[in-house]
Amino acid sequence: MFLKDPRPPEPGKSPVWMYGRDYFPDAEHWVEIWMVTGDHTMMPGTAAGAEKIVHLGPDGHRGGPYPKYHHDADNLMFFTGTDPDAPRDLGAHVEFHLGEGDAMQVFHFEEPRCIVIPRGVRHFPMIVSGLRRPFVVTDVLTAPTRSAAGTETDFSFVAPDRGAERGRA
Repeated sequence: MFLKDPRPPEPGKSPVWMYGRDYFPDAEHWVEIWMVTGDHTMMPGTAAGAEKIVHLGPDGHRGGPYPKYHHDADNLMFFTGTDPDAPRDLGAHVEFHLGEGDAMQVFHFEEPRCIVIPRGVRHFPMIVSGLRRPFVVTDVLTAPTRSAAGTETDFSFVAPDRGAERGRA
């Protein structure tokens, strides 16, 4: 497996273990596993007028803090708590955005769950708040690499004004 261990560390997120055909020739799925360690927003986009950020991954994937599409693979994201005495408590509140425009759904949850992202559907941002204990995210693509999954970053996504949302009654 490959360990994506950014320096400096990403606030609220552990390093990410990545596994797929890039690292094991017989792998049928791309898998990423990480721990959420604090409140944060994943793939929030950038504010209007801000410079777009692009990261180049170890497998050549062009990504950044933007929502994604997987055009040639389904995606399953498992959210698992870490308290064996409270298996139904995720340990935080998660707001997960799936789709776009009129078809967008926003899921709110505090219990372990799996979100199924059908191929071709945009997903993220994901906002974690009220963290009481770390939890684990296991992200599985039904393709052996991100390239084979047809992963595309939505660089046109503009971050919503979260302050305006919080101010509403």
